[in-house]
Amino acid sequence: MRKRSIAVLLAFLCMFSSQVHAEIGPKEKDYYDNYRSILQVMREGMSEAPKTGDPSLDFLYEMIPHHEAAVSMAENLLKYDGANTQLKRLADTIIKEQLNGIRQMEELKDKLKNNPQVNKQAEAAYLQTYNNIYTSMITQLEAAKPTGNINRDFLTEMIPHHEAAIEMGKNILRYTQNPELRTMVQKMIVTQQRQVAEMNNLLKTIR
Repeated sequence: MRKRSIAVLLAFLCMFSSQVHAEIGPKEKDYYDNYRSILQVMREGMSEAPKTGDPSLDFLYEMIPHHEAAVSMAENLLKYDGANTQLKRLADTIIKEQLNGIRQMEELKDKLKNNPQVNKQAEAAYLQTYNNIYTSMITQLEAAKPTGNINRDFLTEMIPHHEAAIEMGKNILRYTQNPELRTMVQKMIVTQQRQVAEMNNLLKTIR
């Protein structure tokens, strides 16, 4: 009896999986495959970021590939959908703002790496929190599965990506005294908090 129940359950799960898979068309599959590739590139960039002894410099090395992933994710949406006017406008804004942020971070990184403010104790405390945020973000992003609706998929991917940037920004503000970095990060937090709120509202309307 128990074996029969297990067999019935397995058959049901296989049928359910086939139905879900059948709902994912070629365009959705290509979108998701690209998303997985973007995620892998970001993971490599962030996990291989050098530990310099300076929390400010560490943050810049880590956040640049994070921003690059946001650009790629938004471009991925526009390539395979972009029919929703409000979401397209948001994706365009993300691309523009994150590219500008990358430029600013690259410039500041070049300044700081010539004279790092080494503080190993502060770096260790900074990295402990950073690693927790990073791990939580990756877990959420890897759990994302295609639903057949690219717009909703993008939102459920970008929201935790933005939320992680906000928490990483709050984290570095505890350890950096660099005025240029502080201004940059504070602006990033405000911008991405606003975008997270907008994306959560869009999730309520996009079906």
